[in-house]
Amino acid sequence: METAVYKSKKSFKEAKLVEVLSASAERIAPLCPSFGKCGGCSLQHTNYANQVKIKEGYVRELLDKFCPDIAPCSMSPSQWNYRNKMEFSFFHRSGAGLDLGLHEKNEFNRYFPVPPCSICDEDFLDAAQKIKDFALASGLPVYDKRSNEGFYRHLVLRKGIRTGQLLVNLVVASPDFRKELFGPLVEALKGKVSSFYLTINGSVSDVVQADEVRLLHGVEMIEEALEVKGKRYLFSISPFSFFQTNTLGTEKLYEAVLELGNFKSSDSVLDLYCGTGTIGIVIAPCVKKVLGVEQVAQAVENAELNKKKNNLENVSFEAGTLEKWVKSAVPGELDVIILDPPRGGLSGKVIDFVLKCAPEKIIYVSCNPATLARDLSDIAQKSGYRAVKMAVLDMFPQTYHVETVTLLTK
Repeated sequence: METAVYKSKKSFKEAKLVEVLSASAERIAPLCPSFGKCGGCSLQHTNYANQVKIKEGYVRELLDKFCPDIAPCSMSPSQWNYRNKMEFSFFHRSGAGLDLGLHEKNEFNRYFPVPPCSICDEDFLDAAQKIKDFALASGLPVYDKRSNEGFYRHLVLRKGIRTGQLLVNLVVASPDFRKELFGPLVEALKGKVSSFYLTINGSVSDVVQADEVRLLHGVEMIEEALEVKGKRYLFSISPFSFFQTNTLGTEKLYEAVLELGNFKSSDSVLDLYCGTGTIGIVIAPCVKKVLGVEQVAQAVENAELNKKKNNLENVSFEAGTLEKWVKSAVPGELDVIILDPPRGGLSGKVIDFVLKCAPEKIIYVSCNPATLARDLSDIAQKSGYRAVKMAVLDMFPQTYHVETVTLLTK
């Protein structure tokens, strides 16, 4: 193949494909016509078995030196239409007016229309089309970040894959409108949508955030169910709750946590970056007690609700930024610490706190092998803990992302 380098650094170069001179046997025709332009997928041009092979190779290249036992990468139960959450942006398309889509590849101010989309739940496409048609017919303009004017900003769709419940969150820039404006849209989606929210976001930032949230139709939260090791757990999902985007893949991820953790009924567990409490709730029946810590207050509220929904009394949650929480925390004697940080990984303060607690086991759930490698190196330099086993899971088919679960012991 012929490539062109567009970024050159001391330790790496980035290039784009110019022409395929001789196609590999592993190359296939992408399913989605948007592939190559839309930034959502990056591996549709190779068969799924090879995608998993690529991801496993990437993990081993970075982490072989830190862990002697890395399992083969497991496949996602679903390769297509697996995402239970999608975030679309309204934009102005030349010659067509208002449109709805995803960011173009490597672009922050350019978008590609949807439908189609091959990785989101199929129900999202019908809802997105109806909402796009409504927005276009309303005559209200797309929000412009440069002038801070306009109305329509984002559309966030969420679904309980095992419950079938669908949540719509339409994000607009201004609170100045009549509620009746959205009556026809709500009516058109009734019977298909469990919750319809309108979020007011007056910030110049392109991030979906809320100045005000209004429930126009349905229940406050939808439900999702996870089936892990023969047990069924229920979770409430609000418009801004964190929940893994691949429901069936999440079940396999939590099975890996249970298997590597090999928890005992006498274990005291600290779950850092616990989000809405999903991991802590799944392991709670196996242990003595779980304390979850999460910086997003609303997530902790959801976690408390999920705890009650699953009739658990040995789980508790605290809200606080981890870097601040670890300064004054006195969690008592701990047997296991679970870490599930965002892509940026762990800070030095959190690592020092974990090592000071000296648990029997550390379970590190990571969605970024690069920051995991950095953190495992830091832990090894500061302590006697070493990674002894690692599970590798494909939670994001058709993309380059991969999830790992690592067991560390002294």
